[in-house]
Amino acid sequence: MEYIQSASDSLPKHLAESCDLYKWPNISQNMTVDVYASSIAGPQYFWCQHANTEDLNKVSSLAKAAAQAQDVIPPENLKPGTPCLALFSEDNQWYRAQVTSNADKTVHVMFVDYGNECDVEQKYVRLLPQNLLEMVPQGFLCCLDGSMESSGSWDEKVYDDFYNLIVDKPLKVTVAAMENYSEIAVPQHSVTVECDKIEVNKVIQKYWKSFSSEHCGDVAQTNTSSHNFQNRNNTHNLDVSKEMSTSMYKQPEMSRSKTEMVYASCIAEPTFFWCQFANTEDLCKVSQLAQQAGEAQQDVTFPQRIGPGSHCLALFPDDKLWYRALIVQKGSKTLHVLFVDYGNESDIDIQDIRPLPQNLLEQAPQAFLCRLFGFDESKGSWDDQAYDFFYNLLIEKPLKLQVFSVESHSEIPVPQYSVEIECKGVSINASLLQHWKLKENVL
Repeated sequence: MEYIQSASDSLPKHLAESCDLYKWPNISQNMTVDVYASSIAGPQYFWCQHANTEDLNKVSSLAKAAAQAQDVIPPENLKPGTPCLALFSEDNQWYRAQVTSNADKTVHVMFVDYGNECDVEQKYVRLLPQNLLEMVPQGFLCCLDGSMESSGSWDEKVYDDFYNLIVDKPLKVTVAAMENYSEIAVPQHSVTVECDKIEVNKVIQKYWKSFSSEHCGDVAQTNTSSHNFQNRNNTHNLDVSKEMSTSMYKQPEMSRSKTEMVYASCIAEPTFFWCQFANTEDLCKVSQLAQQAGEAQQDVTFPQRIGPGSHCLALFPDDKLWYRALIVQKGSKTLHVLFVDYGNESDIDIQDIRPLPQNLLEQAPQAFLCRLFGFDESKGSWDDQAYDFFYNLLIEKPLKLQVFSVESHSEIPVPQYSVEIECKGVSINASLLQHWKLKENVL
């Protein structure tokens, strides 16, 4: 087994230069190891520990002894990626950890020997002695091999089944590939998992849904300060079976291993909002091409040839500029369209549309549909204050976004990404918990 000496390539420059890092294990490709799952979020994100716990027991003993003698880390030094000792509140024991974010009085940490995360009061975060820093973390991050989330999504039923398949059971894990998981600066291993001689990857494959051609999506790069606050319930159902265009926008790849800087371009609620990448270069290029194409002579037969699901250029009534759009609903004199580079919707006069040139069809939409990760609407609901609170947290602010999963949206043919968002070091997902109410008798 080899070891990764530094994960500094995945960390901000100031951190890579200012602190030592854990020596993460780099399990060789095709290597099979005996493990137990120590923290399970889903097939795309779970942690394992080696079945042999000798080193884990040694590390645990040293951590408990060291914590009593170590100083509290000054708040200004609690930067993301900083190794530390942290007190886990559920058992009141000290464990090795790594800072992932820092708030006013608390620190969000990941326990590197297990993979679980929690918020810890700053006074319960201590310096990590050198001997514990040099010992390899006993947990390692995994994802099931063979399911690229840019090309499909997991059915919601997979999470309970996957958990029950691997929790508290001896597993054989074989590594297929490894890449850096930049959000927390650790390597993530793509693996096949065997339990009782049954390959888990194959068992849960029935829950995997590839994006079909009719659900190829709109998702992309870029930022704008424009915003529209709209109710998701006003979204019209899209009947893609009628007159749907055979050509679809490209679907850009959104990697779980990469954190993106974005702005919210259209906000309805925590489970339905659109984002654009902070880099506006592609958006400016698309906008310029759209204006040029929109000013061309009108094709009088075009309105008769299109229907729900068709792509077009549409004149936005508020600024009288041309934008790429997807037709959601067709009336006798108007069209209801979704502007794919922003996420907002509008009713457009049927005469104010133009055919979409091939060069604009080939460029990925500059906005992508999101929902906050960790909130299952079958198990809970938002209180009345959630919507304004969420809007004010996001609007016109630079955001750090990380994708956790993706699925096809049920009403419009675009993928929707489950994401975690951070603004100025504060987790938006965690901030919204105060407005989330679980249904009775739901665990």
